[in-house]
Amino acid sequence: MSRLLWPKKTISFYNPKAESVSLVIDSLDICWSMKPNDRGYWSIKPSLPFKDFKNLSYHFRVEENGKIRKITDPTARRLGMFNKNCESYFADLNYQFRNRYFYTTPFHKIVIYETHLPALTRHASAKLPVPRYKGTYLGPSSEFILEYLQNLSVAVEFLPLHYNDEELGKDWGYYSKNYHSMRVDFAVNKDTVNNEVMQLVDSLHGKKIPVILDVVFNHGAELWVKAWGEDIVYRQLDNGDYCNGSGCGETINTEHSHIRQTIIDSLLYLVNQYRFDGFRFDLGALHDIETMLEIDKKLPNRIYLISEPWALSGSKWGKGEMSSVFAKTRWAIWNDDFRESGKTFIKGKGDHHNRDLLMRGIVGSHVDDGGWALRPQQCINYISCHDGKTLNDLVKGDKQRVFLAIFLVLTSQGIPMLGEGSEMLYSKQGHDNSYDCPDLNQLNWDDAQKHSDLVKAVARLIALRKQFSHFRYRGHLKVNDKKKSDWNIDWIYPTGFPHNDNVNAIGYLLRRPSGLINWNRDQHTLLILMNGSHSGVNFQLPKGKWKVLVDGFHIKTDINGISITPPAKNHYHLHPGTCAMLTPN
Repeated sequence: MSRLLWPKKTISFYNPKAESVSLVIDSLDICWSMKPNDRGYWSIKPSLPFKDFKNLSYHFRVEENGKIRKITDPTARRLGMFNKNCESYFADLNYQFRNRYFYTTPFHKIVIYETHLPALTRHASAKLPVPRYKGTYLGPSSEFILEYLQNLSVAVEFLPLHYNDEELGKDWGYYSKNYHSMRVDFAVNKDTVNNEVMQLVDSLHGKKIPVILDVVFNHGAELWVKAWGEDIVYRQLDNGDYCNGSGCGETINTEHSHIRQTIIDSLLYLVNQYRFDGFRFDLGALHDIETMLEIDKKLPNRIYLISEPWALSGSKWGKGEMSSVFAKTRWAIWNDDFRESGKTFIKGKGDHHNRDLLMRGIVGSHVDDGGWALRPQQCINYISCHDGKTLNDLVKGDKQRVFLAIFLVLTSQGIPMLGEGSEMLYSKQGHDNSYDCPDLNQLNWDDAQKHSDLVKAVARLIALRKQFSHFRYRGHLKVNDKKKSDWNIDWIYPTGFPHNDNVNAIGYLLRRPSGLINWNRDQHTLLILMNGSHSGVNFQLPKGKWKVLVDGFHIKTDINGISITPPAKNHYHLHPGTCAMLTPN
């Protein structure tokens, strides 16, 4: 491992088996011998100032078993290609942040917007001040993109930005070569790639937008392997074969003490140098439990930690660990129970079993309800993401059902996540794995104008969610069993329940979480109604008049009540594929 340790400005390289190691600065024809310690690290403090090395290539000359190898720095801050070889470069990290005191939104209050960075500005419709910013780190720094994301009031989660094997990772980049360098193909100028990423994060912070980065520590790491060897970097099975739990190559051996520490060091570097606010771990179930616990322990408390809780094989943990070993950590996981039952519901193809699964997901997949979570904030609720069909394609262009899906995500307990462009009917023509399709991975901003009613309704729905504490329960919700007054949620079924009701429709009354003042909880009760079926349904309403805040038929949201929709009384008719939110008038 190599590290630039500021302000000591010492360069170190890990190789406990080496007989000698030298730092070679290529264009200066410098070769400095490095000194070892008893932990396997070789280090040197260069006699020249670091400013003299900026953007110069370098490597390590390693002698081992009588053989000499040229090793590219496995944790270089910048990488590039020269004569078809991957080279390490001294990076320019001298960026002055304008928003140095940005404070992240508390995790339980965020709404995640997952996006592929170049997709935001690839299309000609993106209003960029400089044409060459198209599809680059500097593209989203344009006022047009920043204001759009700010108006949605979301936290942005970028697909991987680490230096990528272009052949294996393609456009999405889920094949990282190392974890300190950023992709240069997204840079306006390869020499300033580090500064451009910092400017991207800084610009988003200027609009109060947290930035989450998708990281892929489960496979890849080509430069780690070349520096340290497969026996250190890759996990071996009992029979001596290497594990391939991702289906994309050998699994990284996170339980090795050096690999674990390198992962933590790289995350701290991303936090301290680039100021990322959180990380989403691709196929995180392939990481051993101790590494996951150490990440939670070592990273600052303000950092969001999200993981996929699955793998193709070789998983080290699963959703069940969220209520045991991960119970006291900040880890949250993608909720596929919610995703699958939600997909079935919005397409109107569910049965009683699916509705039960969805109801469990709506209240946070709690263990007491047969789920796996101890608190809703352990759940990342979503229906569409980069992997799979877009929301628009799932429902074949039905705008009302797209809004129904977004409404379902935003009115459920947990952390909501929206796939990029869901609010503007983004389509990939039915493609469900566009990792190698740059032409599909782009947002047409004309669609945002064309479907401005949906964009506006979603933005107002996000604002409504953030204003109402009803959607931020921290524990198990008590169901109204008709015997106690101390309840949080009361399920409502369409007319005809229990034998002749529509199983693709569901509603519920939701009280505010208990607080210091509880006397007016019923005054501020919300009524949520959803109909994923292909026929209209009627809901019997509690006594009194109910003001409509969200009208899924007309795709409107207004926290003060929708003027074109009169208050409801006695019953409410819900058209196919629509939703509604009401409150006592």
